[in-house]
Amino acid sequence: MKDILLDIRQTLQDFAEPALVSASARFFKEGEQPREYGVSKEILAKIGKELFNDVKGKPKEEVYFLCEELWKSLYFEEAYIACIITKRLHRHYTAKDINLFEHWLANYVSNWASCDTLCTSTVGPILIQFPQEVDRLSQWAISTNRWMRRGAAVSLVVPAKKGLYLAQVFTIARLLMQDKDDLVQKGVGWMLKEASRLHQEKVFDFILQHKTVLSRTTLRYAIEKMPLNLKREAMLR
Repeated sequence: MKDILLDIRQTLQDFAEPALVSASARFFKEGEQPREYGVSKEILAKIGKELFNDVKGKPKEEVYFLCEELWKSLYFEEAYIACIITKRLHRHYTAKDINLFEHWLANYVSNWASCDTLCTSTVGPILIQFPQEVDRLSQWAISTNRWMRRGAAVSLVVPAKKGLYLAQVFTIARLLMQDKDDLVQKGVGWMLKEASRLHQEKVFDFILQHKTVLSRTTLRYAIEKMPLNLKREAMLR
């Protein structure tokens, strides 16, 4: 695995474009931009696909070890590749694997991009497979770690889009609705927006019930997919 890791990093350096690092800065607040090589997602997708083909026959524990090393680097591109690998391993998940994914979120995520990539590619799918693990998100939601709190919401984006776990969506929204962190607020809004695709009436009722407490940021994200008349009603204070 050490040789594979060195090869990945050399490939990333070969495809690095400093201009992409500068361009991505506009998506992050000052001081919050992740470490980056400056490699496009198209190239990362190719690297991730080739890497998976190289390691898919190896024991899952060895593959997870490689992913752990990629996460430890704190480079966005390495984390992104790790998520490509774990997403492709979904048929081999066991319920206990979420402990490792939680570990990565708690210890290696330092920006919203890595948080969202991990939670939508890996955590969301494992929650769909193992519903008994959804309740752990309530503990994430009360963490002092902002990425755990955002992750509690964003991990439900994929399940919510499929119409799943509406009760848990509302539980997480209640726990986080007074959070002062704007990135957490956006995560909650995103979660509610996806839930509204198949549960528009229930989500809208939830918003009306709590709209004096929900931040404007959360509210705007949550109603984004709703009809104009509902948006207007929701925005009235």
